[in-house]
Amino acid sequence: MSAPASARFRLLEAMIGAIWESSYGTSSVERICERADVRKGSFYHFFKSKTALAIAALDHLWETESRPNLDRIFSHSQPPLSRIERLLEHGYRKTLECRAEHGRVLGCPYFNIGAEIASAEPELAAKVREILDAFQGYLEAALRDARDAGVVDIRSPDETAACLFSMLEGASTQARIHNDPERVRHFADAFSRVIGAELNPDLEEVVA
Repeated sequence: MSAPASARFRLLEAMIGAIWESSYGTSSVERICERADVRKGSFYHFFKSKTALAIAALDHLWETESRPNLDRIFSHSQPPLSRIERLLEHGYRKTLECRAEHGRVLGCPYFNIGAEIASAEPELAAKVREILDAFQGYLEAALRDARDAGVVDIRSPDETAACLFSMLEGASTQARIHNDPERVRHFADAFSRVIGAELNPDLEEVVA
């Protein structure tokens, strides 16, 4: 029998995979346990409900993957606009890798579950908003640094970041709907128009 810590980890990973590859609503406790190879009794040892597992899984994904990637992409050792270019490169690369691994574009797990549950589960929805707000904060900080450096003329970095982030959300969703990575590729021109400065991400070198 697996150690408790290993079982909990597998449940977290199973939930992330379930909400990313299919949906939260269709991912029953039984199916998650089967996917994680964990007994149902063990599930309730770690989590009081599917909602509690989903919240823990989103925290796990944020802390172990998303935030470390964003810290690297938005490193202050990079010029502000380079950080945004690096985000566009990373997003396109991850979309290509996803299609290569899973056979289709899956979009963003945070966007996916957020759109699905909306206000149906307030506690889970609040966790999604918390994570997406933190994600958007990286864009806002880069834009604020770019403005302070005189690189862009932006009155409200927070409003501009919200606009850019909405564009990313829409592109991620469109890429999933159409199973087309190119939906997240052609953003440099649009982003450039929004911020009033030219962006040149090296997307030609991004290979799945």
